[in-house]
Amino acid sequence: MNSFVTKAACAAGVVMAATFCAQVQAVNYWDFNVFSRSTIGTAGQGYGSDFQGASGAVGSAWFNGFTVKGVGGTSPSLAHGFYGGGNFTLQGSVDHDGIEVAGNVTLNSGSVNGVVRAGGNLGGTSGSVNGNAILGGLKTTGNPLTVSGSLLENQAFVPTVDLNAVSSYFAGVGNFAANHAPTSVFSMNYSQMVINANGPLTVVNLTSANLAGVWGINVVGSGAVVINLAGSNVSLGGLTWSYTGGASSKTTLLNINQASTLNLTGSNNVNILAANAATNFAYGLVTGNLIVGSLTGSGQVNWDGGFEGGASIPSAGGVGLMAAAGLVASRRRR
Repeated sequence: MNSFVTKAACAAGVVMAATFCAQVQAVNYWDFNVFSRSTIGTAGQGYGSDFQGASGAVGSAWFNGFTVKGVGGTSPSLAHGFYGGGNFTLQGSVDHDGIEVAGNVTLNSGSVNGVVRAGGNLGGTSGSVNGNAILGGLKTTGNPLTVSGSLLENQAFVPTVDLNAVSSYFAGVGNFAANHAPTSVFSMNYSQMVINANGPLTVVNLTSANLAGVWGINVVGSGAVVINLAGSNVSLGGLTWSYTGGASSKTTLLNINQASTLNLTGSNNVNILAANAATNFAYGLVTGNLIVGSLTGSGQVNWDGGFEGGASIPSAGGVGLMAAAGLVASRRRR
């Protein structure tokens, strides 16, 4: 797996705050079960289902009737259940490992198991923090909102994960994969599509028309597999994914790089990268990574171990941005 060590400037020799250097962590970006390059939900309609692993958003996030990081032990390189670059509003629960957000935290009948690290205030109608609250601002709600651990206010907030670098990395992966020359083509076994993998990286290009009438996709063979699905406005229903001959859902990536909008329904057991797409996941289940431009809806996302083919898909744009920021990229196997 790819692992990016976000030791910003600590290793690069750039002068930065000692507190940041002490707090940064080694992060595998594919440990984000869900990641939005902008927002999750909207102020008028919070996202309404569960994420088993850790999630993140460069912007604000709104959750309604929702479980954040519902399964312990998932997303192992990420210390928290959610990371956000904006405000965080929750009606529901964060079941494991707490949150780290740059803005305000609002709990409306919400509970957070673990620490709340926030750059702004902690407020809302009611809820509980079953851990410490370390705030850049103040706790603005009284008794209806409890903090079981220490409450530290007016503290400097320094994020431990650079969400803009994560966003740039995923954009770079999507661009590289979309521009890679195809190495194989698909065949049909009646209404099942068959993709034969060969070598360390297999790339197959599809259109939505190719999927018309297809009930499932069988990936056969070993190595990383990228399926580029073309189209600016893509609708993807449920497909039955099967993996044989060494293939795995963990090494297969569905790259929907051209799409500005993506409508998801049904169930898919594959990693999905739609880095530029305003995605509405109305209902269904994705088992794997779901990386999008923005996210609304009520679909569930389950943890499947994270995409393991990233080492075969360079991200020149993402790595370049990280290098410019003094970030050091490294790879490790686990």
